[in-house]
Amino acid sequence: MIRHLSDISPILTSHGVGQKRVLLSSSEAGCSLTQIAVTTLKEGEIAVAHIHPDMQEAFYVMDGEVEVVLDGKHTLCTKDTFVYVEKCTSHEMRAKTDCRIMTIGCVIESSRNKLYPMLFKQNRKTLVWGTEDWTVSGVPNSESEVENGTWARYNLTEVISRRPEEILGKQVAKKYNNQLPLLTKIIEAHKDLSIQVHPNDEMAKREHNKLGKSEMWYILDAKPGSYLYAGFKQQITPEEYKERVANGTICEVLAKHEVHKGDVFYLPAGRVHAICGGIKLAEVQQSSDVTYRIFDYNRPGLDGKPRELHTELASQAIDYNVYPEYRTEHTEDIGTANEILNTPFFSIKVIETTEPFHRNMIKYDSFIILMVLNGDCKLKVRSTGYEVTVPEGNSCLMPAAIADYDIIPTNGKTKVLEAFINNKKSIGKIISDFFHQN
Repeated sequence: MIRHLSDISPILTSHGVGQKRVLLSSSEAGCSLTQIAVTTLKEGEIAVAHIHPDMQEAFYVMDGEVEVVLDGKHTLCTKDTFVYVEKCTSHEMRAKTDCRIMTIGCVIESSRNKLYPMLFKQNRKTLVWGTEDWTVSGVPNSESEVENGTWARYNLTEVISRRPEEILGKQVAKKYNNQLPLLTKIIEAHKDLSIQVHPNDEMAKREHNKLGKSEMWYILDAKPGSYLYAGFKQQITPEEYKERVANGTICEVLAKHEVHKGDVFYLPAGRVHAICGGIKLAEVQQSSDVTYRIFDYNRPGLDGKPRELHTELASQAIDYNVYPEYRTEHTEDIGTANEILNTPFFSIKVIETTEPFHRNMIKYDSFIILMVLNGDCKLKVRSTGYEVTVPEGNSCLMPAAIADYDIIPTNGKTKVLEAFINNKKSIGKIISDFFHQN
């Protein structure tokens, strides 16, 4: 095959900036090459930052000047400069003058075949007060088991250990030592849960060598008059706390909140709390199983024996301050990504939509846990075309490197909660599709 560049008609690039002439397409190559092309950018045009989870790229500057940004590092490239981009490297091109760039892409087949949104088998726990479904978990001895795709039958911790940066995100993997830092649950309380509190990271590390536990509740359903406890309604001392635990009056000083569908409560470590009967909720929390039980209404456990209390440890963990408001105020509009929480430990967004809704989350450099709160949906990955159907009440883990996807309702309307680690400020990038076709 012999071709001349001038004989090839230019086409718009897949990201909508500049034009390209394709010298050799993937179908013509018959191998792992995605394409060889010459892309033309005009002065001021920007091919915005993006990541390929399963492809390596090379750029050769034929004419002009272009600023290349690789994982946040800026380099001015002139004629005859060669740039190699490894998989999972954020890269952006900013034309300083009119320029021409030869681009070559090569798929890493082993990566493409394995990276996909993961579904999990049910992981239900029956307790004295009701049930917990641990929808996505990396907690030791309670890990989620993958249900679909290449990693079916493996537990989530094993899967993450194979490709931690691509699944968790580079910064998340580094900060949390390749461990999933969040745990999600669907909790259905038929009776009141115990009055409890969780330690912060410092105390949990000191006492248990584990993460602390801050968490969030999103109310899915509540019987009329249902309530929960969160925080104190009056100031007490550690001494009074212990007295009230001993005489069974601790609930008298707790803030009691009647709840309704759609209510949100953020519970930072140290806040005394309890879910009460008649409530179904979605919970997002730090990946920790450390709970200090304060009071359990003098009832027996499933084994007929009283459940252990942790009065002394709880007294050290408790935040005794009284706050003006414990419910998290937020708004939810249909057809938009509503920010519910943005905390040091996790961020939460909720999307309710009646039509396909695009989510480009790669900019956060984090895995995304998607909890389908209402109405089944499909998730379609833009870079690979991979689709999964997620039924109502189930969750999916979207690897960080492919977190550019569409939420597609399958029965008219769906509501999805996204939980992730917000690293956007530290990478400062807008990620989108680039030179190759989706």
